[in-house]
Amino acid sequence: MKTLLIFINLISFSGAADVCKKASIRYIYDKKPVYEKTELCQKKTPDNMLFYLSASCANDKCDILKKYKSELVIKDYRSNIGSPGFKLCQELGGVPQIFEFSFSTDGLWQSAERCLFGKIDFVEISYLSREWKPYIK
Repeated sequence: MKTLLIFINLISFSGAADVCKKASIRYIYDKKPVYEKTELCQKKTPDNMLFYLSASCANDKCDILKKYKSELVIKDYRSNIGSPGFKLCQELGGVPQIFEFSFSTDGLWQSAERCLFGKIDFVEISYLSREWKPYIK
């Protein structure tokens, strides 16, 4: 019975792991396009939503995903000027960025917004918004 419980826990844990794949990303920096090869990870939530993050943040390893959530007061969060997600990113100490990514060489690119924390950590802004929305005042 004990062995069965351990096996069930292992299956549950492995099913919750983020999936990482090699990807190409591109973004604009200093008015010039930048192209990079990286590992981009997919985070699937219990309600089957899919979000993207850096390999360094996969499985909630980076500091921003470990951060204790408390009330955030963001000036003009709901105003018509500026993206609420970008405002949240900056309030959390990150740098917002629009980027595109592709998992294949067929030329199909998807667009997303990410919040950069340092040189390698990033989380899709829509995921941060989802997690922090109840704490924003």
